[in-house]
Amino acid sequence: MAEQHTILREDGSIVDVVWTDRADGDFHVQSSPEALTENRARVMNGPWATVRQIHGNRVVDAATALATEELVEADAIVTDQAFQPISVQGADCAPIALITDRGAIGVAHAGWRGLLDGVVESAVIELERDGVKVERAIIGPVICTACYEFGSTDLDLVAAELGDDVKGETASGTPALNMRAGIVSAFDKVDVMDVQFVGGCPACDSTGFSHRMNGDTERHCLVAQLRQAG
Repeated sequence: MAEQHTILREDGSIVDVVWTDRADGDFHVQSSPEALTENRARVMNGPWATVRQIHGNRVVDAATALATEELVEADAIVTDQAFQPISVQGADCAPIALITDRGAIGVAHAGWRGLLDGVVESAVIELERDGVKVERAIIGPVICTACYEFGSTDLDLVAAELGDDVKGETASGTPALNMRAGIVSAFDKVDVMDVQFVGGCPACDSTGFSHRMNGDTERHCLVAQLRQAG
């Protein structure tokens, strides 16, 4: 079931970060609107700002995401508005919450293509434009190295950008991508050292949905909101 982190920031405000698993239902933005609304309501009051994820590096604010009935194409969302849920989905890729010391907060969706395209760096840079500092990243369920068989050519591309620590082996000894190492490396580039992995591997421990391992079309999610203390 859904789990929550509550973070008290330097300015006295609070950030709630919730990540779901398969027991909470499907959070795919293109699933049944009625079921999606019902599932979201059990987790956090809406309306939720979401996007159509495209494995890129575009960052939008929540107001832009909510401005049209058509989903905006992006992979990260920021907001400085209290009680405005912002959410990304996953089914092997990493859903990430970005916690600043004050001001706006963010969420990002990062698969290997997004990591190469700089989605982590883009989201941090956008949040830090107003002089705030991203202090912490919280990562929900993401596929583990043992489950993530990866082609050698693409693995070399990722390693060239994010370092050789991304190279690993699956449980059967074939080349694999270490997504956790890649995420840590991406955050290291923008001087974010507090990177917390709070979810498990959706492919091998059933914490969420896995497209790669199970062919799942459903999605779990991570959702964050800002609120004032008290």
